[in-house]
Amino acid sequence: MGTTKSALKFNRFFVTVLMAAALAVSSIFMLSGCSAAKDADNENTQPVQEDTSQTPETTQPVDHNVDMDPTPLTDKDQVLSLEGYGAKGALVDKDLTIRDMLLYAVQDEYLAHGEYLAIVEKFGSQRPYSNIIRAEETHLAYLKEVYLSYGLDFPSDGSADHIVVPDDLLEAAQIGVQAEIDNIAMYELFLTYDLPENVSTVFSSLKRGSDSHLLAFQKQVERLD
Repeated sequence: MGTTKSALKFNRFFVTVLMAAALAVSSIFMLSGCSAAKDADNENTQPVQEDTSQTPETTQPVDHNVDMDPTPLTDKDQVLSLEGYGAKGALVDKDLTIRDMLLYAVQDEYLAHGEYLAIVEKFGSQRPYSNIIRAEETHLAYLKEVYLSYGLDFPSDGSADHIVVPDDLLEAAQIGVQAEIDNIAMYELFLTYDLPENVSTVFSSLKRGSDSHLLAFQKQVERLD
C-alpha cells in the first residue's frame, strides 16, 4: 500500500513537471513568434528617410502672389534706354524707367545663373553654387510673372558674353560676393522709385534672396582664403 501511494505521487509529480516544461516551451515559441512579427512589421513600416542634403530652401514651392491684372504701364514707363548690362548698367543709368528696371533685373539674374552654372561645370556640383543656381531660376520665374502681367514678352538669356569663368574656387566665391553686392545695390536703387505694388514686391523679395546669397559666398571666401 505504501509503495502504491509513493508510485502515484511520483507519477503525479512527473506529469506536473512535463506539463510545466511543455508550457514553458510553448511560451518561448509564442514570444519568439511575436518578436519576429514585430521585427517584420518594423521592417515594413520603417519610414524611408528622404535625402535632403541637396534640397535647398529656395527650391520649395513659392507663392509669388503677383498681381496679374495691374494698372497698365504708361508710355513713359515702357521706354527702354539701357546704359549697360545687368546691375552694372542699372547703377550708372540716370534715367531709369520701370521697363528699364525690369530688364536690368532679368539680365542680372540671367548673369548670376550663367556665372554660377559655369562654375559648377568647371569645378563640379557643390554648395552654395548648386543651390543658388536653383534660386536664380526661381527669381527669373518671379520676374517672368511680372512681364506676363503687363503683356510683355519675357527677354531671352543674353548673358553668355558677360560671364567670367574663375581660375579657382576662391576666385569663384569672390566673384559671387561682388555679383550679389551689385545685385543688392541695384534693387535698393530701384526701390527708391515710385513703383507699382507688384513690381515693388518682386524687387523686395529678390533683394532678400540676394542678401542670403551674399552671406553664403562670404562664408565661402572665409573658408577658402
